[in-house]
This record gives sequence, structure tokens and C-alpha cells, in this order.
Amino acid sequence: MDKSLRDQLATLVVIKEIQEAYRQGKIHKTNDCIDNMLRDGFWEADVEKVILDATSIEKVMPATSPMASSPKNTHYVIYGESTKCVKVYCKICSNYHPQTGEFMEWRLTSFCIK
Repeated sequence: MDKSLRDQLATLVVIKEIQEAYRQGKIHKTNDCIDNMLRDGFWEADVEKVILDATSIEKVMPATSPMASSPKNTHYVIYGESTKCVKVYCKICSNYHPQTGEFMEWRLTSFCIK
């Protein structure tokens, strides 16, 4: 399989996993994310629109900070538009258990104006 095709398929899988987690109410919003939303006047409908309308996602970096609970944690960015057509982005991070390496949850770490 061509590497670019494999990368495209992997991207689609990540988007679908995030969208399904959102539909099931299984995305944890961090306090930073909630602060971003309050500061910029965004609502849950804005988060829903951006996540469920996503057709692309950028893998930003592995979470390698000393605070990261697992080296498997990865940060992603989704760009989109709010319900009021404001260009926004959200950062979402996979969260794995530090000892077992099992996937635990998706964390929405920021939701901001682009």
C-alpha cells in the first residue's frame, strides 16, 4: 500500500474515532478548554459542529512533556467553523494509561479562534 494512501486512511480512522467518542459523550474537556470557550464565547454546539464536520486532522506532536502520562499520547488539531462562521480550531489529545499503555480517553485541551 502506498505510504500516502496509508497516511490518509490512518487520518480518517482517527477522525472517525474522535467523532464516535464525541457522539457517545466520551471526550473530556480540560479546564483550559473550558476557559478558552468562555473567553471567546463558544458553546457546546460550536464544539459539536467542528468535531462532527471534520474531514481532516493534523497530528501536531507526541505529548513528550514531563507531565505526559504516556509517551503514546498524541496531540491533534482540527480546524473548522463555529456556528457563527468564525474560523476556529480545537486541540485534542489521545490519553493512554502510563503503566498499561491502554487507551483511556480523548481530551479536548483547547478550543480557540484561529
